[in-house]
Amino acid sequence: MRLLPALVVVACVATFAAGCSRARPGPDVIRVPQDIETIQEAIGQAGSGDIVLLDRGTYPGKVVVPADRAGITIRGVDRNDVVFDGRDLRPFAVTVHADHVALENFSAHNFRGNAIVWDSVRGFLGRYLTVWNVGGYGIYAIDSTNGRLVNDLSSGAANSAFYIGECDPCHTVLTHLVARFSGIGYSGTNASGDLVVRDSVWDRNGTGILPNSYNEEAHPPQARALFAGNTVRGSGTVPTPATDPLGGFTGIGIGIAGGQRDVVRGNSVVGSARYGIVLYPTLQRGGTTWAPAGNVVRDNTVRRSGVADLAIATGSGGGNCFAGNVADTFLPPGLGSLFHCSASAKHPGDPRAAHDLAVSSPIAYARAGPRPPYTTIPAPPRQPGLP
Repeated sequence: MRLLPALVVVACVATFAAGCSRARPGPDVIRVPQDIETIQEAIGQAGSGDIVLLDRGTYPGKVVVPADRAGITIRGVDRNDVVFDGRDLRPFAVTVHADHVALENFSAHNFRGNAIVWDSVRGFLGRYLTVWNVGGYGIYAIDSTNGRLVNDLSSGAANSAFYIGECDPCHTVLTHLVARFSGIGYSGTNASGDLVVRDSVWDRNGTGILPNSYNEEAHPPQARALFAGNTVRGSGTVPTPATDPLGGFTGIGIGIAGGQRDVVRGNSVVGSARYGIVLYPTLQRGGTTWAPAGNVVRDNTVRRSGVADLAIATGSGGGNCFAGNVADTFLPPGLGSLFHCSASAKHPGDPRAAHDLAVSSPIAYARAGPRPPYTTIPAPPRQPGLP
């Protein structure tokens, strides 16, 4: 009797992945450069559940994970010593077009565009990543859902350090992140539904956290996101790069720019150059607006803001409410006495906040004045690696 070949069974645990079945036998770990010389060649050999393991060294970037490489992991052996260096010449470090791909435990810096990208995928994971000094976004997920970013740091991004955009519902969590010295810490254009940004540090960015609604992107308006337990400090107090007009809205700790039914809860916002937490409409091409409506701002501590700790601009919609916050300054002044949230809550808003913020993004960008190049931002210190 002829014996059948043994079947190789591979089990993997990943909350972001729908499944880890292997379509063919193959190595569990593909080491670069020991087993295969380049990352791109290793990706071409990897199957679902495999790990492309990068040894210490400097890599040029411009790595693409095609759609048929679903379920792989690209992992560095050391977060600080596995480095993608774009030398301010290359457009990106890693772009992923496949579902359920994890990127872990490496660094990337000096790319002209976005450092790390997931584009139109279902399921993504980025953890223990360090990005600094890029001309676009640091860590970027567009039209992508069922994701998780955790224990990442992004610094000196000329657009935003972290971006989630054009998803509804997003089903995505961002937690234990650090964003620093970037045009915007978190930007989320039309990112809606089961989106959570929590327990993270947003340090001396042009603006800390800015979900926003714009018709130029898919799925407007932005809605139904939670921003909780974050520490936002020094927004707009130091020069930061900005290559996108949205980066003109500086000096804001947390802004809801045309968002609907968002919750801003239990955050600490300190030392913003203009506004601690503010709601304002976004002006669209053609003169229409998305007015923030149905948003809840509750139980936050906001201090030492240059214009106002809590503010809502003229032109905002109904159902916005502020309750249980600890703050000193308000626009309009009566905003601090509104402590009961209800579906009918409405406040007329303040014209100064509208003058400052309810303008087109190109106007806001022009008002912000010259900004330093992303190449001038100091590199971050070494970061803790994957346990």
